[in-house]
Amino acid sequence: MKLSRIGVVMAVLVALATLLAPPSPAQMKFGNYDLLTNRYDRASWFWFVAVCLPEVSTDCVDVGGRPRLAFYARYDAKAYLVDGRYSFTVDVPDGLRCPGYNMPTRDTYSWDAVTLVGTIDSKFDVGCFNGPPGSQFWTFKLQRL
Repeated sequence: MKLSRIGVVMAVLVALATLLAPPSPAQMKFGNYDLLTNRYDRASWFWFVAVCLPEVSTDCVDVGGRPRLAFYARYDAKAYLVDGRYSFTVDVPDGLRCPGYNMPTRDTYSWDAVTLVGTIDSKFDVGCFNGPPGSQFWTFKLQRL
């Protein structure tokens, strides 16, 4: 009985140490970031970065992308750290800007865990005016708020 209580206490302490440990240089800090990108000329975005749940892994962050203008779509994703880079893929209903209307895209964000500099690779099945499928490429930097 006493031994099982010690085991439970130890498990709780290990879990707390994992959650409260300072991030390594390759692990992103939790909080808010400005998404500085050449993709948009009329809008700006910020990210809320938090611990992944229920995973609680040092190789995963939860990203909430929020536009500062209400008519752009928001997104949520889990970004995983592999070889020093975080990445995630999201479907964006208004990712391709056409004259007078928008088309959906599938966007992959990838960035260096230390420099916070990255790329957005945006793919679409149908182009503007029923054009062929294609892709667009942008760069970004995350700046902690």
